[in-house]
Amino acid sequence: MQRNCIEIAPRAMLLAAGVVLTEVLITLMITQIKSAQEMVNISSEMISERTESMKNGELEEMDGMEVSGSDVINVCKKYLGKGIDITLKNGDNFKKYSDEASLSKLKDYESSEYVKPSTKWKCKTVKNKNGILTDIIFTRKDD
Repeated sequence: MQRNCIEIAPRAMLLAAGVVLTEVLITLMITQIKSAQEMVNISSEMISERTESMKNGELEEMDGMEVSGSDVINVCKKYLGKGIDITLKNGDNFKKYSDEASLSKLKDYESSEYVKPSTKWKCKTVKNKNGILTDIIFTRKDD
């Protein structure tokens, strides 16, 4: 019987070493996967920030500029319904637009909200506390 124990002991030690080694490898793999996930999340955030910056770059360039009514319509076509509200100020009157459905009113000659392509507007962009563009305000300039 002692001989069997002597033969079994090295095998048991090898088995125990194999189990410990397997646990160490699994722990290392889990650690690597977590760090890879963190890197992916950081990369995704950076890509989102750059995309947002590129998307709003055109609008940020327009901030403070005088633009035509056709530019106002083009901005409305491009950005209405995409998380950016557009406000048109005409004297004391102002109207806020947030969806594409209102675009037809701006292009309809019969509508009181019609934007004449040749009119001049002053553009102002508004960002929230996180630096994300939320509003564009066009103020009509007197002729």
